[in-house]
Amino acid sequence: MRKTLGILVTFGLLISLAGVAWSGGEDDARGVVNKAIQAMGGEKALAKHKAATWTEKGTYYGMGDGLPFTGKYSMQMPDHFRMEIEGVFTIVYAGDKGWVQGGGETKEMKKEELAAQQNDHRAGEIASLHTILDKAFTLTALGDSKVEDKPAVGVKVARKGYPEVKLYFDKKTYLLMKSEFPSKAAEQGYKDVTMTMYPSAYKEIEGLQVPTKLVLKRDGKLFVEADVSDYKTVSKGFEKSTFERPVVDGKK
Repeated sequence: MRKTLGILVTFGLLISLAGVAWSGGEDDARGVVNKAIQAMGGEKALAKHKAATWTEKGTYYGMGDGLPFTGKYSMQMPDHFRMEIEGVFTIVYAGDKGWVQGGGETKEMKKEELAAQQNDHRAGEIASLHTILDKAFTLTALGDSKVEDKPAVGVKVARKGYPEVKLYFDKKTYLLMKSEFPSKAAEQGYKDVTMTMYPSAYKEIEGLQVPTKLVLKRDGKLFVEADVSDYKTVSKGFEKSTFERPVVDGKK
């Protein structure tokens, strides 16, 4: 459970291709992304949300039957993240390092596990729209589509060293409705899977539209569903220990 729940980061902030009608150029795609950023609150609002904390309560279906969980999260863009699932484990990801604490001990992430975390966090970075206008990203318009029978418009995002992510925005509000990206199933020997995130129930928080409900599917099957609460930006920075090796009984 601790390995598979790690995928929830991609959300921390934040996220199957259906009926694409055409593919357009980068100018078309950037136009869609610009509208999406404005719908969220604009670039200035995004900049204020590069560091945040929040709580999630939901159900995890990766083991078959639904298991309830409560998680507390800390995020510092672009590559620092902490997730504490109450009574189960803590995951800390800090760029080129990562740790998992559970069962009374802390272990450093193995190379494959760290690579999977990096992949999913970079997919989350794209879906958050914080850095997507950087010229290092290649954007391709996917055209009109539908997400759960609602009109949507899609954009494919690519960058060297990043997973290819497909984003689908509500054609009326331009808020993100769905993101899709390749990932790895840790509990299945890092088998290739497709993750799909559905953010919804947006609420304005400190000038930014933030989703307060998240549904995550893996290869089309329900994986996680959660409600987000207590979302707050962190303007003065986190304590240094937040993204360091977790402590167990006073020992790292």
